[in-house]
Order: sequence, then structure tokens, then C-alpha cells
Amino acid sequence: MKNIFFAVMLTFLTVSHLFGTPVEEKILEASNSLSKLLKNQNGIPMRIIEKAQAIVIIPGSIKFGLFIGAKYGEGVVSVKRSDGSWSYPFFVKMGDGSLGFQLGFELADTILVFTTQNSVKGLLGDKFTIGVGATASIGPLSADVDKSTEVDMSSEIFTYSQKSGIFAGASFNGTMLSLDEEKNRALYGSSINTQKILKEDDLSNVYGVKEFLKNINNLTR
Repeated sequence: MKNIFFAVMLTFLTVSHLFGTPVEEKILEASNSLSKLLKNQNGIPMRIIEKAQAIVIIPGSIKFGLFIGAKYGEGVVSVKRSDGSWSYPFFVKMGDGSLGFQLGFELADTILVFTTQNSVKGLLGDKFTIGVGATASIGPLSADVDKSTEVDMSSEIFTYSQKSGIFAGASFNGTMLSLDEEKNRALYGSSINTQKILKEDDLSNVYGVKEFLKNINNLTR
């Protein structure tokens, strides 16, 4: 059974990769997701956004279930620098799988808010599993998060999903994130890597990149 599970997961992830969105379009999709968030700030409290040290946006993540479940998505990350500015976006992949009866197909926009340097350090590693090494919580929806008894405000990652116009807390514990250096090179050039993206400016004049930076700065202003 375990071998069948991994075979299905491999097939699912391979097909998702083959039909993946071109890099410039993926950046623009992430920028549009930020625009939706700007217009719907009741979904994610600004108290959470203000704590952000990195924001992960995965537009159009896929959740598929046919007795064996799988989750896959490709998105972008921006990290807050020491001077308060935001880095150029870089690419990540998200993957998860589960056993047990499940049936269905779902598309959603996913947003993960990393609130500590420890969680950001984990994210920048080769592979990072949410909830392992950095505590993660379903993101609160109440604007008055101090009075929420169900949310651990000491958590390092807050997770959200938007399925039908409203951002809602969603669990992503156990989900793996990994850097996608191939897509970074496709967007910024063959000499680029994540560490350079974190530090350098004027990396791209692509419309989607400029819109993304404008939107993330407006969100956190």
C-alpha cells in the first residue's frame, strides 16, 4: 500500500510539474492574490501581517483525493530585509500526501505568514516541513487577535487558504516546502540563486514582479 501511495504521489507531482504555469504568469498570479488580500483585510488580521518576516503566496494550489490524497502548488516568497524592505520574489514548491478515504478536487489560494527569523531560516533550507522545527497555527480571522483563546499567538507560522473569495484559516502541518531554483533562474538569469535574490535590487523589470513588490509594500505599509 505504501508503494502504491508513493507511486500515485510521484505521478501526480510529475503531471503537475509538466503543466506548471510559466514563471512570469505565476508571479502575476501571486501579485493578484496579494491584491485580493488588500481588498479583504478582514480575512487576515493586520496584527499578523505586521509581524510578518516572510510571506509565501501559492495561487491555485491543487488538492486531489481518490482514496489517496495529494496536495501540490507552486508559488513565490518575499522576505523582509533588516531595513524593512521586501526582497524580490523567489519560487517555492509545496507538496503533501495522505492515506485514507478521500474523494474530490479543490483549487485554492494559499498564504503562509512566517513571523520569526527561525521560521524564515527553515524556509530557506533545502526542504522545510511546516510544523517541524517551527510551530504553525491555523491563522486567526478575528481582528482582535489578543482576545482569541483558540489561537497560539506565539506560533511562528500562520496559515490561510482562500477558496471562494474569503480567506480562512487552514491547517498545513506536515506540508513540505522546497526552493525552486530552476524557476528562479528562468526568471532572473542563470547566475542567480536565492541568497542573491534576498540581497539584490533591480533584478527584473517584468511587469508581474513590479506589481508584486508594489502590492506587498502596500499590504505591509
